[in-house]
Amino acid sequence: MVDQEEIHRKCNSDDPKERIEAADQLSNRFRYLSEKKQIWQDLHRLTSDQNSDVRWEAAGAIGTVFGYIPDKGQAWKDLYRLTSDQNRYVRQRATGAIGTVFGYLMDKEQAWKDLIKLTSDQDSDVRQRATGAIGTVFEYVPDKEQAWKDLHRLTSDQDSDVRQRATGAIGTVFEYVPDKEQAWKDLHRLTSDQDSDVRQRTAEAIGTVFGYVPDKEQAWQDLHRLTSDHDSDVRQRTAEAIGTVFGYISDKEQAWKDSIKLISDQDRYVQWSAAGAIGTVFEYIPDKEQAWKDLHRLTSDQDRYVRQRTAEAIVTVFGYVPDKEQAWQDLHRLTSDQDRYVRQSVAEAIVTVFGYISDKEQAWQDLHRLTSDQDKYVRQSVAEAIVTVFGYLTDKEQAWKDLHRLTSDQDRYVRQRATGAIGTIFGYVPDKEQAWKDLIKLTSDQDSDVRQRATGAIGTVFGYVPDKEQAWKDLIKLTSDQDSDVRQRATGAVGTVFGYVPDKEQAWKDLIKLTSDQDKYVRVNAYHSLGRISIYKASQSGNEELYLEELKKAIEFFEKAAKEPIWDNPSEFCFPFYRSFYAIISAKKREARDEVTEYLSEAKSAIGGSKNKKLLFEAVENLSNALKEVQNLENMDLEEKKNELEYYRKYCEQASELMKNTEETAPSATKVMRMGSQILDRKLKSLLEEIQEKAKTACRESQGTDTEEIACAVKRKVQGWKAGSEEEIAFDAEDLLIFMKSNVPRFPENDHIFEKIKEIKKQKDLNLLLRSIPDLLKELPKIMIDPERVKPTIGIITALPKEYAAVSTLLENKNDKYKIPGSGAGRRYCLGEIPTEDGNKHNLVLVTVGMGNNIAATRASILLENFPNVKSLIMVGIAGGIPNPDKVNDHVRLGDIVVSNEQGVIQYDYIENKIEKVEHRNPPRPPSSSLIEAVRYLEAEEILGNRPWEKYIDEAISQLKIECSSGYEDKLYCSKNQNEVIEHPKDKKRTNGKPKVFIGPIASANILQKNPMARDELRERFKVKAIEMEASGIADATWTHDVGYLVVRGICDYCDSHKNDEWQQYAAVVAAAYTRALIESMP
Repeated sequence: MVDQEEIHRKCNSDDPKERIEAADQLSNRFRYLSEKKQIWQDLHRLTSDQNSDVRWEAAGAIGTVFGYIPDKGQAWKDLYRLTSDQNRYVRQRATGAIGTVFGYLMDKEQAWKDLIKLTSDQDSDVRQRATGAIGTVFEYVPDKEQAWKDLHRLTSDQDSDVRQRATGAIGTVFEYVPDKEQAWKDLHRLTSDQDSDVRQRTAEAIGTVFGYVPDKEQAWQDLHRLTSDHDSDVRQRTAEAIGTVFGYISDKEQAWKDSIKLISDQDRYVQWSAAGAIGTVFEYIPDKEQAWKDLHRLTSDQDRYVRQRTAEAIVTVFGYVPDKEQAWQDLHRLTSDQDRYVRQSVAEAIVTVFGYISDKEQAWQDLHRLTSDQDKYVRQSVAEAIVTVFGYLTDKEQAWKDLHRLTSDQDRYVRQRATGAIGTIFGYVPDKEQAWKDLIKLTSDQDSDVRQRATGAIGTVFGYVPDKEQAWKDLIKLTSDQDSDVRQRATGAVGTVFGYVPDKEQAWKDLIKLTSDQDKYVRVNAYHSLGRISIYKASQSGNEELYLEELKKAIEFFEKAAKEPIWDNPSEFCFPFYRSFYAIISAKKREARDEVTEYLSEAKSAIGGSKNKKLLFEAVENLSNALKEVQNLENMDLEEKKNELEYYRKYCEQASELMKNTEETAPSATKVMRMGSQILDRKLKSLLEEIQEKAKTACRESQGTDTEEIACAVKRKVQGWKAGSEEEIAFDAEDLLIFMKSNVPRFPENDHIFEKIKEIKKQKDLNLLLRSIPDLLKELPKIMIDPERVKPTIGIITALPKEYAAVSTLLENKNDKYKIPGSGAGRRYCLGEIPTEDGNKHNLVLVTVGMGNNIAATRASILLENFPNVKSLIMVGIAGGIPNPDKVNDHVRLGDIVVSNEQGVIQYDYIENKIEKVEHRNPPRPPSSSLIEAVRYLEAEEILGNRPWEKYIDEAISQLKIECSSGYEDKLYCSKNQNEVIEHPKDKKRTNGKPKVFIGPIASANILQKNPMARDELRERFKVKAIEMEASGIADATWTHDVGYLVVRGICDYCDSHKNDEWQQYAAVVAAAYTRALIESMP
C-alpha cells in the first residue's frame, strides 16, 4: 500500500539513505498519491538536498512524473537549476530529463534557449545529453528557423561527441527542418568527418531521412563509399542503412553487391547487419535468381560467421527464394555444420520457415537430432523450438520424450527452457502423469531459475493433472522449499488452484502456516490467498451472520498482506475495497462515513489499469452514497431501521448493474457484493401539492415555445401522483427525475438542470427531496431545445479535409453549415442522413478535427456534449498499413480497408519507461458492441459475394474526380533496406483494383510513424493491422462519455520512409464508402 505519510517522513529524514529511498519511491508512486501538492513540495525540497545522490534521484523523479506535478513551472526551474549542479552526474541526469518534460512546458521558447545553452556546458556528458535531447524536443519548438540554426551550428562543434549527437538529431527531426537542402549538406559533409562515431551516426541518419533527401544519388554514393570505411561500426550502420533505403537506390545491382561484400566482412557485427539487410532487400531485387545463387554460395563459405549470417538471411527471404527446395537443402545441410553457432542459428531458422518446408518429417528429424547435440547452446535453441513447431508434428510422442530428456540436461539453461516448454504444451502432452513428475523433479533442481519456472508452471497445469491429491501434496511440499522464490511461487499457486484441491481444510491449514514464513513475499501471497478463499466462502454462505463473519476474516487477511512493504502488493486494492464495503453494509453510526471516504480513497489509488477493479470500485462508490443517508441508527427502533434501510435499494441496484460486468472474471467478489446489497433497504415519506402547482405554472409559461412539450409532459406526470405509501411516492419522485434526465437535451446550456437533479438525488430524506423539486420545475421554461441537435445518433469524426470531403459526398439531405451558438472551435458541423436497407434512416453528424490524439479527444468530447443522442462515434479516414508479406491473409496493401475489431485501439505510446525495459500500458477501451456486430454481418455479406461499399467507392471517385486504385503505384519496400522493393504475395482472395477488408486491432499514438522496423515490431507485439494518430483519443472520449466507437481506415502508406500523399484521397474514399455501407446495413 502506498503510505504517503511514510514517504513524507523519509523526505524529511536526517538519514540520506532514507531521502534517496523516498525520491526513488516518488519516481515510481507519485501518480498514485492523493495529496500531490504536499508530495510535490517534498520532491521540490529534495532537489536542493545537500547530498548529491538525493539530488540525482530527485532529478530523475521530476523527469518521470512531470506530467502529474501540479506546479510545472517550478518543476522546470528546479530541473534547469540541476543542470548547473556542482555534481556532474546530477547535471547529466537533469539534462537527460529535459527531452522527457519539454512537451509539457508552457514557455518552450525559453526552454529551448536553456537547452541550447547546455550544449556549451563545460562537462562533455552534459553537452552530449543536451544535444541528444534536441532530436526529441525539436517538433515542439515554436521558432523552428532559429532551432535549426542552432542545430546546424552544433554539427560543426569542436567536440566530436556533440557532433555525433547533433547528427543523430538531424536524422530524427529532418522532416521538420525548414532548410532541408542545408541539412542534407551537413549530413554529406559529416560522412567524411574525422571521427568514426560521427560517420557511424551519419550513416544511420541517412538511412532514416533518405526519402526526404534532395540529392538521393549523392546520398547513395556516400553510403556506397562508407561500405569500405576502415571502421567496422561505420560499415555496420551503413549495411543497415542500405537495407532501409534500398527501394530509393537507383543502382540496386551495386547495392546488392555491397550487401554481399559486407556479409563476408571480417567483423561479425557487420556480417550480422548485412544479413539483416539482405533479408530486407531480397524482395526488391530484379534478378532474384542471381541473388539466390549468391546466398547459396555463401552457405558453403569457409568463414563460420558468414555461414551463420547467411542462414539467418535465408530465413528472412525464404518466401521469395525461387528455389525453395534448394534453400531447404542448404538449411538441412547446415544442421550438421561443424560450427556450433551455425547449427544453433539453423535450428532457430527451421522453426521460422517450418510452415514453408515441404519435407516436414525431415525437418523434425533434424530438430530431433539436434536435441542431442554436443553443444549446449544448440540444445537450448532446440528446446524452445519444439514448443513452436509442436502443433505441426505428427510424432508428438517423440517430441515429448525429447523434452523429457532435456529436463535432465547437464546445462541449466537447457533445463530452464525445457521446463518452460513443458508448462506451455502440457495440455497436448500424451503422458501427463510423467510430465507432472518431471515438473516436480525440476522444482528440486540445483538451479534456482529452473526451480522457479517449474513451480510457476504448476499453477498453470494443475487442472490437467490426473492425480490431484498427489499433485496437491507436491505443491504443499514446495511451500516449505528452502528457496524463498520457490516458496513464493508455490504459495501463489495455492491460491490459484484452490478450487481443484480435494482437501480444502488441509489447504487452509497449510496456508496459515505459510503466513509465518521468513520471506515477506511468501507471507504476502499466503495472506492474500487466505483473503481470496474467505471471499469465496462468504459468497457460498447460507446466512447473513456467516456471510459477515467470512467477509470480516477476508478483510483481516488482506490487511496483513497489504502491510508488507513489497512492490505491486496484490492486497493493495483488496484491503481498502472490502473494508469500505463492510463499513457500508454493517454501518452502526454516522462516523462510518469518514471511514468509507478514507477507505475508498485508498482503494482508488491502488486501482492502476485493472478494469475489474475499476468496476468494483465504482460499485462500492455507489453503495457509499447509501451511507450518506444514514441518520442516527443507534437511536431508532427496529421498524425505523427497516425504513431507513429500504431507501438504499436504488444505490444497490446501480451497484448491481456495475457488478454484472465483473461476474465472469471476479465471481466470488461479485457474489459477495450482491449479498451485501440485500442488507441495504429503506422507506421514506413525502409531500405533493407544491410540486403539482409548480408543474402547472411551468406548462403554462411554456405555451408556444420549444419547451412546451416537455414542460406539459412533466405536469401530466406529477398530476397523476397520489398520496399512497412512502415507497410508492419515493418511486414517483425517482421516476420524475429519471424522466427529466432522459428528456431534457444534454446540451452544455442545460448543465445547470442536471446539476439540480444530481443535488436532489443526494438529499438525505424524502421530505427534503420533494421540497427541492419545485425549484427544479421553475427551470423548465428556460430549457434549451434544439430539434436538430437531438436527431443525430451516430457521429463521424475525420482528421483531414480530404477525409471530411470523402464522407460528405456519401451523406444525403446534408446541412454542412450547421453552427452551434457561441465562440471558439468545435461549433461547426455537417448534419446528414444515411438511409437503411429497411426504409428507415440514420441521422448523422460529421466533423473534421485535425491531426493527433489530443485534439481528437477534445473535439470528440465537445461533439458528444453538443449532440447528446449520439451513441456511437466512428473515426473515418486514412492510416498507415502494416504489411505482412510472409502471411498472405494478413498482408495489408495500399487502398485496403482496415476496421477495428473487439480489441479496438492499441495506444502504443502509453508506456512505463523502466531502466530494464519499456512496458506498454495500453488502457482498455472496448469498442461499440453494436457496431462490431454490424461489421460481422457485413463480413458475412462479403463471404456471400456482396460488397456494397464498392458502388459507393465508384460514386465518390466520380464526385471527387480522382483516379481509381489502378492509377497509383503500390510499392512495398523492405523494412531493413528501404531501397529494396519487395514483391507482394499472390493472394487468390484479392480482386484486382478493389480494396480488401481487414478486421483487427489498430495502433494509435501521437507519432507520425515512418519507421518500418517499429511498424513491424507493433505487428508482432500487438497483431495490429494499421497505425494512425487519432483513434486512442476518440476511444478515451467515448469511454468517458459511455458511448461506443469504431475505427474505419483506408490505407495510404506503409509507415516507412516512402510515405507520401499519393494514395491519401483514394484511401479516404474507401474508408468513407465502407462506413456508408456499414451504417446502411444497421437497423
